[in-house]
Amino acid sequence: MTPQEAAQRRLSAGRLRHVEGVVQTASDLAHRFGANAQKAQTAAWLHDLYREESEERMRALAEEVGFVLPAGPPKTWHGPLCAALMMREFGIDDTEIRDAVASHTVGNETMPLLARVLYVADAIEPGRDYPAVALLRETAQTDLTLALARCADDSIVHLLSHQAEVSLVTVAMRNKAYAEWRLRSVDL
Repeated sequence: MTPQEAAQRRLSAGRLRHVEGVVQTASDLAHRFGANAQKAQTAAWLHDLYREESEERMRALAEEVGFVLPAGPPKTWHGPLCAALMMREFGIDDTEIRDAVASHTVGNETMPLLARVLYVADAIEPGRDYPAVALLRETAQTDLTLALARCADDSIVHLLSHQAEVSLVTVAMRNKAYAEWRLRSVDL
């Protein structure tokens, strides 16, 4: 079974629409910024494959493959868990795809291009509708690093407004992305 077939079979209609939007957006961003579009599409099909699983089911799947679930809220586990299951479930042993899927929930400081593409695509796909999304989409047309930083900003503000836990990994990623953007802006 391919990642696309798995998504079509496992996900609710609403989640599948979101994933399809991420697939298209990730492909567009990959073409725009020089990432591998096929890998971006594969990562996008995989990214939310376990998003609708229960906490208990995710724990059981992690135990099956000897994967230690990351710290943080269970709703952030689905990306790292999918990355840990990719080889077993789909025969995919690609570091770029695995890193992109694993980091799409909270990010990480050393996100390579494909991971950045997926993180931003997940935030701006056409089905997303929240106050900052238009600015984020506009930013993503010309600057992936700035879009990454601004997507992290929006995620952090959203979590703070709901008194939810903010991952320090997300904060570190945001800070590094802004530092990269500023450094590049000075060089221009």
